[in-house]
Amino acid sequence: MHITSIGRGRGRRLIIAAFLLTTAVSVSAQPLTEAEAIERALVQPELGELGAANRAEAEAAVGAIRRFDNPEATLTRESVSGDERSETEWQIGVTQPIDISGRRSSLRAAAQAEVGAVEADTARRRQERIAQVRNAYVSCAASAEKVRIADAFVERLREAERIVNARANAGDAAVYDLRRLRVEARAAEAEAALQQGEANASCASLASLTGSPNARPTASLDLIAMRPTTIMPARPDIVAREQRVSAAEQRVRAAQRGRLPDLNVGVGLKQIEGDEGSTTGPVVSLGMRVPLFDGGGSAVRQAQARLRAEQAELALARREIDATVAAAQARSDAALEAAERAQAAGDDARRLGAIAEAAYQGGEVGIVELVDAFRTARDAEMEIIERLERAVQARVVLELAQGAL
Repeated sequence: MHITSIGRGRGRRLIIAAFLLTTAVSVSAQPLTEAEAIERALVQPELGELGAANRAEAEAAVGAIRRFDNPEATLTRESVSGDERSETEWQIGVTQPIDISGRRSSLRAAAQAEVGAVEADTARRRQERIAQVRNAYVSCAASAEKVRIADAFVERLREAERIVNARANAGDAAVYDLRRLRVEARAAEAEAALQQGEANASCASLASLTGSPNARPTASLDLIAMRPTTIMPARPDIVAREQRVSAAEQRVRAAQRGRLPDLNVGVGLKQIEGDEGSTTGPVVSLGMRVPLFDGGGSAVRQAQARLRAEQAELALARREIDATVAAAQARSDAALEAAERAQAAGDDARRLGAIAEAAYQGGEVGIVELVDAFRTARDAEMEIIERLERAVQARVVLELAQGAL
């Protein structure tokens, strides 16, 4: 394992070379690169169906607002009869409301803005899923490496137990040393079993997200480039809020235009039948909706209040993003520095066991020092993996906060 830091000045690019897994992949496991895991997660039908359904709903709302309302067709019959004459009047006509104020155009524009908001929501949901998969991928890989370290610790103690047992039988080692090693070895085996359980749990999350029951990371994770930390101007959830502000503005215009009268134009045919015959002729009508009892002021105030709320939510979201990115940046930098410092002890940690074994066989140290050296080497390797895992996940959190995924 190795961490390389390139350029600590402005615009630096830092690279974490994560988790070189040395364990063999079982026959039943399905090795995936990080890119393959993300691709499989994004093509899961539920995620696509949700986005498609949301978009279809929003587009249907646009289609529901036509340029004209539906016309109204009427048929009337009037009959008058008396002693001297009788008369029947038939009239058929169609009345069409005309939106002379442009209220329906504003409502349609608001619905179209909602379509843009839904698309942005879908893009943000996609980013969140990518972050989930990357975190699960790293956790699975890190857990597998921890299992390898725990198993290596167990094997080292078992080998030491075998050697001490032989020496005790020959009278060259105390029985206490043998018992001490047995206790330590059994505890290490229990810890290895717990590590295996944690690895199974971590990889189960990756398998669920990718839809691959036996999904496992490939032998080595791809390098993760640390990009400059700048807030992306097109973060999807901010775009969605901006679109909803635009929709609210259009609804305010629609409410204001709704205070104007509506025009109704009608055309039809009228026929009068009497004792002396019948006459037929066209009918043209012109009507207007008069805002007498409801002037539309309440609707305007309601739309304006909704607009102010959307604008306030947008401002709050932008401020929260600034705070989130700043905090994520600080944590990412700290996690990277911690990983680099832990990595610096890697070579010494790997040599501790061999040095302690040679010293024990030469009589320079006792069993307590030997076990302590094994444990210290194990703990140092575990610390490196944990710091690497935390650094990578902190980077994922930062990129999600930036909208850079």
